[in-house]
Amino acid sequence: MTTDTSPMTAPDTAPATPARMSFGAKFIGIFTNPRRVFESLSGGHEWIILWLIVSAVAIAGYLPIKDVIKTTQIQKVQEQLDSNPQVSAEQKQQILDRMESQFSNPLWTLLTPVFMLIAMAVVAAVLLFIANIILGGNTRYLTVLNAYAWTMMIVVPATIVTVPLVMAKGSMDVTLGLGVLTSADTGAFLKKFLTLFEVFGLWQVWLSSVAVAVLGKSSAGKAFAAVFVAWLVWVLIQGGLATMGVNFGA
Repeated sequence: MTTDTSPMTAPDTAPATPARMSFGAKFIGIFTNPRRVFESLSGGHEWIILWLIVSAVAIAGYLPIKDVIKTTQIQKVQEQLDSNPQVSAEQKQQILDRMESQFSNPLWTLLTPVFMLIAMAVVAAVLLFIANIILGGNTRYLTVLNAYAWTMMIVVPATIVTVPLVMAKGSMDVTLGLGVLTSADTGAFLKKFLTLFEVFGLWQVWLSSVAVAVLGKSSAGKAFAAVFVAWLVWVLIQGGLATMGVNFGA
């Protein structure tokens, strides 16, 4: 009878590191298995590529409907000016001419990547606050920035769906959400509030909550609640600005 005198080894209980995913696999995975995508993220600079893609898609989607957007924006401003008796006819024309020249200036289109970059940086900071401060996580800003950049890939299907609808209708009055409940008599606040509850926007909110849950090591429910409340605050702010004639988007 022999006795095994070899040293006992403790079982490996460390969590397995998720296998790295290729860029193409992540692009597909953000629509099919987002948790897996967020688990594979690191603190690299993948967000730069994603930012360029989002900017290119946004510009490509804007150009075919530029005239529709211009007509919609000018009409809104015209209505606001007409309802203000303190603005003279000459002042109204100057404002409208200025808007016309802005739409004709390609610089505003080229500034799209800048606006996108600012939005990404700010929202990533908010998500980092939620993940680390509110939910008690310990993730890095660069990782969160990469995660949010991936959620912005929703702009791809959103553009594919909405641009043809706008072109077919010849109007920006296209919605895939609660905006269908509005009418011409709906107040500015309520109309803006409801139109922001649309499929692609809510999809991105959900993806952001998945990212926060994974990176902040929190439950999905808590992460979604925190992200949704933050988004709802932003929606309310936009609704309030809409009552003052300030609109983000057409």
